Amino acid sequence: MDKTQRLEAIMAYLEIGKKADFARYLEVRPNVLSNWFSRNTFDYEIIYTKCDFVNADWLLTGEGEMIEGYRNPNKNEALNEPQISLPKVITVDTEGNENILMVPVPAQAGYLNGIGDPEYLQSLPSYRLPRLNNGTFRMFEVKGHSMFPTIHAGAIAVGEYCENWSGDIKDNKIYIVITKEDGIVIKRVLNRIEKYGNLFLKSDNRKEYPSYPVKIEDIVEVWELKTAFIFDFQDPADLYDRVSDMEAELIQMKALLPSKNK
Repeated sequence: MDKTQRLEAIMAYLEIGKKADFARYLEVRPNVLSNWFSRNTFDYEIIYTKCDFVNADWLLTGEGEMIEGYRNPNKNEALNEPQISLPKVITVDTEGNENILMVPVPAQAGYLNGIGDPEYLQSLPSYRLPRLNNGTFRMFEVKGHSMFPTIHAGAIAVGEYCENWSGDIKDNKIYIVITKEDGIVIKRVLNRIEKYGNLFLKSDNRKEYPSYPVKIEDIVEVWELKTAFIFDFQDPADLYDRVSDMEAELIQMKALLPSKNK
């Protein structure tokens, strides 16, 4: 099923007959929706956010069922229970305070295997940070540019351990998600655990890094981003200059258009 057919299927399910009404439902301009139909494309994030009843795998691939009820008595009922996990191993300092371990990029390849290994965790550098108390925290060195410009490669992301995935993970907040397939990733998250049994991971640099779903059985740990050490300070003047250039070009185009009064 191509993307145009998926849009039509969603409209049919919603009993929306006109594209203008569908555009209002999605809160996009009618010409944007028309372009999606004509170009056989759409914005996955918008559709998935506004149509949260849609199965993410179907939305991405066109395969399977469009509506996949997560609470299905014919499936594993244990999946309907809140997903609560605890850190397998923690370390403490000489005074009994829990350490904040740092996982640098060179150590990340072995992190999945070392999560439950005290010897591995004790080999990681540990720190104490102000204002981070009464919780379990961990630091991860950021690799890649998927969250640029919010968080750059080489930054240090500090996360607090998230125990109740179903209840505590909030839409569009940033989390450090440890998965069996991709290892350590830092993304904005849409929580669809109760509906479809997955988290939908979004990059801030969406032109280069598309969003995708991850099933809960493929997730090992989740850490809510609390702060980050940023070392590459972007100059906002670059953005302001681009906006100013666009404004000047629009004014120039408007001046060149024939006046309706002529």
